[in-house]
Amino acid sequence: MKRKICHAIALLLAITASSCLFSQSRNGKPARFVASKPAAQAGGRLTQGDYAAEARFAWSLFAQAMRPVNGSLAFESWTEQTCFLQPGSCPNGPAAQGTRAGKLHRLHKSPLRRKNIGAQAATSLSQANCGVGEPMNAPPSPQTQSIFNGFFPANLSSNPCFYEEVFVNPPESAFLTANGLTTLTGQQAHGNITFPFDAVEIKVDWVPTSSFSNPTFDCPDPTHQLYTESIDGTCYALVGIHISSKVLKDWLWATFEPNSTITNPNRCNPALYVACRDPWGTTWRRAYGPGQPVSQSPQLQQLMSSEHLDPAFNNYFLTGVQTQFVDHLGTPLPLGNSFVEFNAQVPPGQASCITCHKYAYFNGQAVPSRQPEQNFGGPLGPPNFPTNWPAIGFACYSNADGNCLPPAGTSGWTAQDFSWLLGLMPYK
Repeated sequence: MKRKICHAIALLLAITASSCLFSQSRNGKPARFVASKPAAQAGGRLTQGDYAAEARFAWSLFAQAMRPVNGSLAFESWTEQTCFLQPGSCPNGPAAQGTRAGKLHRLHKSPLRRKNIGAQAATSLSQANCGVGEPMNAPPSPQTQSIFNGFFPANLSSNPCFYEEVFVNPPESAFLTANGLTTLTGQQAHGNITFPFDAVEIKVDWVPTSSFSNPTFDCPDPTHQLYTESIDGTCYALVGIHISSKVLKDWLWATFEPNSTITNPNRCNPALYVACRDPWGTTWRRAYGPGQPVSQSPQLQQLMSSEHLDPAFNNYFLTGVQTQFVDHLGTPLPLGNSFVEFNAQVPPGQASCITCHKYAYFNGQAVPSRQPEQNFGGPLGPPNFPTNWPAIGFACYSNADGNCLPPAGTSGWTAQDFSWLLGLMPYK
């Protein structure tokens, strides 16, 4: 396999002075990476289906992204998606860093939530005083109440608000810009898209302290259970983290949450999305549910210490990691974050990062009035297709080999390589 030299741990370039050797197979065989200090614990062979190795790699991504750099978390100096979606909204172009100690915060609504609850409902919910954020729908509408009954935190305030950011690392930002992929017409002209192996995306969810009552949290959090920041004078907690990496052909998907009963009471609840499983970062080798006490493994403690992470991150746990659609028995593999997916209104039992993102295709011939693709954020189905395609498992309703897109008998489709960020780009 061809070797590639990169700075920092593989995939998180430009955020550390460490170096690594990384190689990736193009034919589905295992990828290999050897990381130097301070992330030596992440070294070794990354084989699709080796869950412990995948968890180890996910934690290496987390540690490098959350390490402190010039008063910020490393990922906060990456490009936030608003810089692409609203040209001119960020100083000096998409790659510009923020002015507050290198931070580039662009808090915004969740596009997936607005798609899932529908435009009319989104309009009515926007009456809550959430500014650029999204109300967490409390009290819930009758439809939402029936779907999510029992999952609304008991300590929500009268005006709970939810905010999202999506960051891409420098290699992905450079790839998008160099290839003219920041518009849908540019993507169509480019043809099927394949990201470079070192591309990384991070979705983070924030909530202000005013979203909770009895109890809530403070900035800084004296208990070190939540990582908090003051953003534009308001105290926020980091309550959900998705990290996706193009280290494998179908990407590696990982999601993390704080072990906080204040903000994440449904963490590890399989009745909502999925039980937690982390045989590398915890001392627990099996999946575990709510209320089961778990501890960090010695190797995770060493990794966090070597990266000098904020003490609060010792209370953040890997919910799960995903690199395949189904297990060895053909059973669909779910993965969902109890905060991120809950607030995006993904129904219980219907969360799978890899399946949802596989549907990221753009059809330039079928887009009415030059609007973003009609299947944004989820499976294909009515009114454009006669059969609903699944939310978990292979992204198709027949011939379960993972190769059902684009739909047979149709034309004009451009593969966006699992990235819904591309689907949000302006038409031109």
